[in-house]
Amino acid sequence: MRRSVVAVLVVAAVVVVGVAYREGLLPASIDRFAASDGPPADAGGGGGGGKGGRRNATPSVTVTQAETGDLPVRRSTIGWINSVASTPVTTQQQGVVTRIALANGADVKAGDLLVQLDDRAAQATLARDRAALTRDQATVVATTADLKRAQDLVARKVDSSQQLDQAVAAAASAAAVVTLDQANIDADQVVVDDMRITAPHDGRLGAFLITVGSLVQPGNSVVMLTDMTHLEANFTVSDADVCLLRQSLAAGSVPVRVSPSNQPTAVAIGPKAAAATQPHPATPAGSSAEATVDFIDSTINTSSGTMAVRAAVPNDNRLFWPGQAVKVDVDLGMHTNVVLVPTVAVQPGQQGSNVFVVKPDQTIDVRPVELAGIVGDRAGIVSGLQAGEAVVTEGQLSLASGTKVNVRDAKPAVAPPPKGAPKTGPQTSSSAPQAVSGSEAKL
Repeated sequence: MRRSVVAVLVVAAVVVVGVAYREGLLPASIDRFAASDGPPADAGGGGGGGKGGRRNATPSVTVTQAETGDLPVRRSTIGWINSVASTPVTTQQQGVVTRIALANGADVKAGDLLVQLDDRAAQATLARDRAALTRDQATVVATTADLKRAQDLVARKVDSSQQLDQAVAAAASAAAVVTLDQANIDADQVVVDDMRITAPHDGRLGAFLITVGSLVQPGNSVVMLTDMTHLEANFTVSDADVCLLRQSLAAGSVPVRVSPSNQPTAVAIGPKAAAATQPHPATPAGSSAEATVDFIDSTINTSSGTMAVRAAVPNDNRLFWPGQAVKVDVDLGMHTNVVLVPTVAVQPGQQGSNVFVVKPDQTIDVRPVELAGIVGDRAGIVSGLQAGEAVVTEGQLSLASGTKVNVRDAKPAVAPPPKGAPKTGPQTSSSAPQAVSGSEAKL
């Protein structure tokens, strides 16, 4: 009885294995064993023509052709924004504040009234000196008439020359008094004008440091006025790049791209926020500005090995704020006639950077390359790759030298961006090298 049960179980197991083999459901190891050592297909219950198990698929990749072009020598660093004019507004006169004409943070033009001081005493002094001028002008008229009479009498030899000399002196003295009165009036007018504290240049006010009724002393700051339109970006470059920077300045202007170090990710709210329900782009339009280097320091800081550089930044749209940290990309020069490939095509290796080249027979050649630099989504190669060769941009993970591949539709090669307007968006593939090297290096 026991033997019959065992026989039935063995037959059932053979039938199950045969069906599984015919349907291709066996694991690859058992499949290879069955194919090599097992009985032929027509010896058991499974018919011929089985699927033979799973087979390794040929990897599919996306490629692009390498091109010849120019790549800027770009350095990226962090800087900060300063205003070309940040002025503590003061007064030259002592007085009591009677009026603050504008609110904190207001935009002003040069000459706009900011603070009015009590000018009653200055106005009284001005009125007194004007009255004295009127009096002394009448004296001038009288002495001038006396001089004419004396001259007439002397001419007719009725009066002595001594009387004429006295008349001339009196007329000159009266004219001098009038000049003195006019000088006093001019000085009084200066005092009256100083009682009006005005903006020395265009800009934006800070918070007023005084209130109505405060006694202001000469030299005391009442408010800070900052020019928001004419700004400058301050940053440093490595001493290794100083020579190239000086050569570029001698040849012409050095372009700089300045952008906020942290791009906004939220949407403004409020009754006037028309786009409150619209998604905010990761990099909003106009989030960077073109600038030019206008100053380099005369010495290199020996403790840090860097040199201070400044670039003039236009700020008509108020994108930047004084004191703000910014990202600075400065183009120091240009690599000419280098081989250009997408950044994602360059893979890090133990001996340096590599690219996966697809040969005409659809096999992979792992090629070590020497990089000129990486700028945005473009990498420049100076050796190891020729223009026109096909490099893999997607699907490098499972590749090795000699691997047979299927090439999907090739992507177009990366078009170089306009000069001074590099693409700085995030890379689209996690297989791209994480460290920035070459031309786009951190200072």
